[in-house]
Amino acid sequence: MRTPSLRKFDRLKLAVFVGLVVLSLFPRGIRAQERDTLPEEKYTVAFQGISLSEALEQFLIATNGSISIAWDPLLASGKRSFCVISEVSVNDLLTCILNGTGLDYIIRSNGLYVLELATEGPVSYGHLRGIIIDRDTEQPVPNASVVLTEAKRGLAANQQGMFLFPRLLPGIYHMQVRHVGYRPSLVEIQINSGDDVSTEVILESESVMITTPLVIDGFGMQPNSLLLGSADASLEEITANLNSGTNGLLQSLDAMPGVRVNDATSDIHIQGGEAGEHQFRLDGAPVFLPLNVASFIGPFSPFALGKITVNKAGFAARLGSQISGIVSAEHDLRAPASIRGAKNGSQFTIQVDPLSSNGRYSGFWQLPGGRHITALGAARIGTWSLLAPPSLTNLMDNWNTVDTFLLSAFAERNTPFANLPGSGNPAIQFVDLHGASKIRFGALKTLHLSSYFGKSSLGNNLTNIDPLDQTSSIVSQLARFRDLYSWTNGMAQARFDVVQNAHILTSLRLRGSMYNLSHDFEAPDEFSGTNTEDDGNRVYEVSLDGTVDYFLDNGQEVEIGAELTLTGSRFTVAGTQQFPLFHESSGIRFATYLEDKIQLGSHVVVEGGSRLTWLAARKTLYAEPRIAARMDWLNTPLGDVSMFWATGIYRQFVNQYDISSRSPRTFVSSTRFWMGNDASVTPPKAAHFASEFLIKPNAKWSLGVESFYKHQFHILSVDYSASSTDILSDLKQSEFLKTTSGFSYGIGTKVQRSVGAGSLKARFDHTITKRRIDELFGNRLLSAPWSEPFRLELSADLVPMSGLVVLARWRGSWGRTWGYRKAYYDFLSAHLNDLTALLEEMKDNGVSTDAINRIERQVTNYDLTSPDNHILSPIYQLDLSTAYSMRLGKYSLQVRADLINVLNRDNTAEWRFELDEESYFGGGVDNTTGLLERSDRLLLPRVFSAAVRLTW
Repeated sequence: MRTPSLRKFDRLKLAVFVGLVVLSLFPRGIRAQERDTLPEEKYTVAFQGISLSEALEQFLIATNGSISIAWDPLLASGKRSFCVISEVSVNDLLTCILNGTGLDYIIRSNGLYVLELATEGPVSYGHLRGIIIDRDTEQPVPNASVVLTEAKRGLAANQQGMFLFPRLLPGIYHMQVRHVGYRPSLVEIQINSGDDVSTEVILESESVMITTPLVIDGFGMQPNSLLLGSADASLEEITANLNSGTNGLLQSLDAMPGVRVNDATSDIHIQGGEAGEHQFRLDGAPVFLPLNVASFIGPFSPFALGKITVNKAGFAARLGSQISGIVSAEHDLRAPASIRGAKNGSQFTIQVDPLSSNGRYSGFWQLPGGRHITALGAARIGTWSLLAPPSLTNLMDNWNTVDTFLLSAFAERNTPFANLPGSGNPAIQFVDLHGASKIRFGALKTLHLSSYFGKSSLGNNLTNIDPLDQTSSIVSQLARFRDLYSWTNGMAQARFDVVQNAHILTSLRLRGSMYNLSHDFEAPDEFSGTNTEDDGNRVYEVSLDGTVDYFLDNGQEVEIGAELTLTGSRFTVAGTQQFPLFHESSGIRFATYLEDKIQLGSHVVVEGGSRLTWLAARKTLYAEPRIAARMDWLNTPLGDVSMFWATGIYRQFVNQYDISSRSPRTFVSSTRFWMGNDASVTPPKAAHFASEFLIKPNAKWSLGVESFYKHQFHILSVDYSASSTDILSDLKQSEFLKTTSGFSYGIGTKVQRSVGAGSLKARFDHTITKRRIDELFGNRLLSAPWSEPFRLELSADLVPMSGLVVLARWRGSWGRTWGYRKAYYDFLSAHLNDLTALLEEMKDNGVSTDAINRIERQVTNYDLTSPDNHILSPIYQLDLSTAYSMRLGKYSLQVRADLINVLNRDNTAEWRFELDEESYFGGGVDNTTGLLERSDRLLLPRVFSAAVRLTW
């Protein structure tokens, strides 16, 4: 049995032991630079990027176990040591090993070395910047998703393929790079303390089906939501579309949800918008697209374009100011297939088809100093007079028929004329040239240069009529009719992109655009008060713009931009139109914008921003706030689900107008011109609301639904009731423009199923567009003349065997109104749709009573003041195409055949009036006496064409 003194001694020992344990929990920390009593042994090591864990193990071995060291494996994970040092103490050795890792050590009282995060002084972060390159084309890949796994950070590369990650802790990171159409890439990146690391990431393309769209609008952390808010077509889609030698671009646009290309005029309409409510850009520079004849002739050589993007309702502030949307095309600067992987080389492509001959040159060179140069040259020339299919020439002859209603309405005689043949061949001529190059100075600087020039002519030249033919005095007089439109347009731009540092990307661009229209019209005195008219429009725009992308340390991206633009326009609309008009103006506007992208959690990205535009003509600042959200959920019970919501205010500062012609030929129905807003009118304004979602249950199926509402608070339209008759008077815009308002809404669905290397698609669009024009049609809301309420499209793109592609497309549309020629309605709108006022004016002008009665009967019998009641028949059209490609030594040959409107349906573009002499002059039917008959202006009949393409 222990004595009390012994038990007391045991308790004392226990107290001392517990005290020592407690003290050991609060040791006096000694930094490497504070400790004086260090081992005297010297060490020499050479670690070249080995893992930190391995370096520490080597450190323990080198010290022969005389040093005890402890560390959390998570602190050392992903870090490497770069230490070359000789004859140093153990503490200096450990400091060298930890240099650049963001770690430090303390020495406890018991001699134990413990690693921890460095706390003395600021952490010396590293930075990562780079560019993503296509392995085959040697060109940047825009908008790729870039994720640093260890840092749990991600972003989207910009349009030039550049990206930045600022403020990274030293260590090794695994970077995942993904983009639609490319194999994912995993790259290991070493970040040292204070380093600014530059890198090139090479992506290798993978086989994708021929019509897979490569959408280029969005934020890279949400790969599926990138497919929402815009639509895209690549070079392969453009050149693979039916009759691609001329209209591949238009066919590609027409196949996009929410986008419609007018069958008769080839005008583009985005989600119910009018043709002049969007802007077409080539490499960021506006292109003023002239009035076209039909959708079988496109505006550019299809071999010059790499991709085209349509930004629809809810587009971002950085894209500009338009009340409907933006159509952006880019030149194709990919390295040619024949030289991929080589340091330099060139490739030529030629194609001959019934409407045009196309040529393309592309080259690629790698020069010393890390410079990469890619160049493109493309040309197209029309061959209508040589190779046009007979079905198309017959259609043009039909469109070239004299419109007897307009001829008698505007002629001084005001008597009915016989149906005159379309004497003289319709002139359809066009040529365009493209040039572009891209120069990369290493990975961080790129210079882009490009230009385009086009020249075209359309119209009628009837001077080949024999004036000695006296069988018809009217025919001989019509020999003096000449109605020719010719124009030139073009653009040029230079852009320089630079990664300035770990936080900042910059871009500076100078661009210019021009358009010049000449309309040469000559008519006999009996048909027009003047002999020769010359309408014209000259418009130009020059702009300097710059952007700065700033990447914050938290992964947030802020983009700031500014542009200074000068726009000038001069146009004359003479007696060939409803009223004479002359206007000239020029003005400056300065715009700036701010856009912020914020990642909220792992599923949502919010993009908010605003544009501010100072319009010098009105001395007014206009704001356009906008906000959008993109959401993604992966591997849900429905599959991958993505959503897009957007809203904002949109203005428009350069506007396009089409003035209906009173020329009796239906071949060319209006004159198109552009002008910037002057001080007398307020710029158009609209609000957008857009919602879209996309479901991908698996790799083969996808379902997309988009909806939108666009409210047009204020739009400008031509006022045909303008009273000016002095062609020499420079009018204010308020004197010949009037206010329009309205709205558009719609919903569209698209289902797609992959089939091998091809796909099956079904698309349905329902779009309603209403407009109210001041003082016209009782100020009622009416359907817009271009509205197409219902549209269904089925398509199949199949690759049954290697080298063979088969395309089939069926479409139907219903609900089109405003069935007659637009010129008829505009003729009446010149009198505010007041028939009584029209007849009184004709009487005051000395028009015969018979002619007045004839006009009155024509207008009332066909109810020309109620366009909503003029419902056109549905359009149904089936198109087929097949192409076969083969190798012939160093040559690649493609032979294709296209059959448009396989079933040869008589689809109607519009109605017009023609003279049936038997019914007009009696013919035993009293109720049609003195009335012109309604006839159909038809769209494309069955057309067969073939094309041959050779590449070497």
